[in-house]
Amino acid sequence: MPKSRKPIIRRRPGRPCKDEPDGALLLLQAAQSAFARDGFQAATLRKIAASAGLDHALVVHRFGCKEALWNSVIEQQVIYLAPFVTELKELGKQTKTPILVRLETALRQLVAATCGNPECGMLLSRISSERGEILDSLIEKLLRPYHDAFYPLLREAAQAGVIRGQRLETLYFMLIHAVTMTVSYRHIVKYFDETSEDMDRLKDDMTHLLIENFLRRPHQGTGR
Repeated sequence: MPKSRKPIIRRRPGRPCKDEPDGALLLLQAAQSAFARDGFQAATLRKIAASAGLDHALVVHRFGCKEALWNSVIEQQVIYLAPFVTELKELGKQTKTPILVRLETALRQLVAATCGNPECGMLLSRISSERGEILDSLIEKLLRPYHDAFYPLLREAAQAGVIRGQRLETLYFMLIHAVTMTVSYRHIVKYFDETSEDMDRLKDDMTHLLIENFLRRPHQGTGR
């Protein structure tokens, strides 16, 4: 006997109670999940509204079109990433602190930022499948600010011998991809390691692996 589909529970008309998110917030949460999972083209307003348990008309009323909803989702991610970008820039200025310490802090932050909002990482991982203005907005609003704050730390670390000399742009994107995809694929990794769905455990494991396998310690005769 086929399983019955779980009915969509739509919010009743009127003002939400104080503990209930309003329609716009529900739509933004559903849209973020849909765009991260399906990409801009495949996601539809009707599916997003249904996922949020709201009427399709509310999406049109609140946002007008899918492009406006997309822009609202991206702006949310910009706000989320802003403190991390600011912290990275400050790390770049703290030249009296050893670069090994600052880069380790940056790596910890990269994992924390991704685990704190996995769907932001999923949006970034979709860059290769997007085109045109959607691609431009992902790069200029999300990818470039973080890159421009993180990259100088990699360059300084390479000059100091804390990391091996190599093509740093390639290295940077490999780092970003490895962290974001590992977090977004945790529901797949669970088939091989059941503990992967424990976000705190995954965060600790990823942080440890990055630091222990990526950085060269001073006792090895490198770094300062």
